[in-house]
Amino acid sequence: MRKLHTLTLVLAACLLPVLFACEREEPSIALDNTSLELPETGGSLTLSVTTNYDWTASTSDPWLRVSPTSGKKGQFTLTIQADANDKSTLRKATLTVNCRDLDRRLSVTQLPKMDQQLQVSYTTSHITVPLLVGSSLAGKINWGDGVEETYKAGLTHDYSTAGNHAIAIKCAGAVTLTIESLDGVTSVDLQQF
Repeated sequence: MRKLHTLTLVLAACLLPVLFACEREEPSIALDNTSLELPETGGSLTLSVTTNYDWTASTSDPWLRVSPTSGKKGQFTLTIQADANDKSTLRKATLTVNCRDLDRRLSVTQLPKMDQQLQVSYTTSHITVPLLVGSSLAGKINWGDGVEETYKAGLTHDYSTAGNHAIAIKCAGAVTLTIESLDGVTSVDLQQF
């Protein structure tokens, strides 16, 4: 009987660490993005998240909100909302998802209010965008033919035919403007710049 009792204790001592190891699964958090960008008008985006323990979510700045702010383990969707940015500077905040002692941080930026506008009219079929320089430059360019994209230096655009084309650059943070080539430029409107 004593051998049976000893054998039971030995088996229990060997199995206990295995049982507790199952209980101590490392926390994990999977996000479907590593950063998000919101337009200057505000709005909402969604983020898919998976955790293996109950979780909480929070933001670093009051202009950015997240819901829900807590939940059970599994796969879920967070809704990230921002108010309109009425400043001429890019806003940055952090979204943090916590699962036990593990944090995953996601960078969230919001474009600034586009209060500068440059309009350039061309008569050629190929255009190189004017160069804008500024410390926190952000903006959009509308090529005047239904195509709009994020402004960056060196962008070019080809039209299907030569003719009168007007591009509009809406931006914030521009300090200087350089037009590399005046070939085909018929006017430059800097009234809102």
